[in-house]
Amino acid sequence: MNFTAAYRIFTALFMLIVTIGLGMTLNDFTSVIYVFVPLLLMLGSSFMPFFKQRKLRLMLFAAPIVILYCFGFYPWLTNYQEVAVSSSTSTLDFIIIPVWATLYGAGFVVLHEIALGVARVFDWGRW
Repeated sequence: MNFTAAYRIFTALFMLIVTIGLGMTLNDFTSVIYVFVPLLLMLGSSFMPFFKQRKLRLMLFAAPIVILYCFGFYPWLTNYQEVAVSSSTSTLDFIIIPVWATLYGAGFVVLHEIALGVARVFDWGRW
């Protein structure tokens, strides 16, 4: 099994875990879009030639999404009702976590490409 296939399987399993974990609490269609668009971007990026050229691009894009989903959605996975009642911004937090995760992932890929360009300009890779 190559890296891309393993990445796709991991992404699909992660989507399944998020779906089961948040299953009964996602009754609003907008929330479903905000939660699954970054995950679908993770899955779709594995089909793009730009990301398939370097495995690190896939990892840099996916790592913030997985990390922020695991730690950011933890209150919703354990006790959604208490979090929703106790926090006036719980819906906003629920929407903003996937947005920031996707932006961080894209930003890491951009920084990686800038660093590669700088390394090529100064010829740091060939010593």
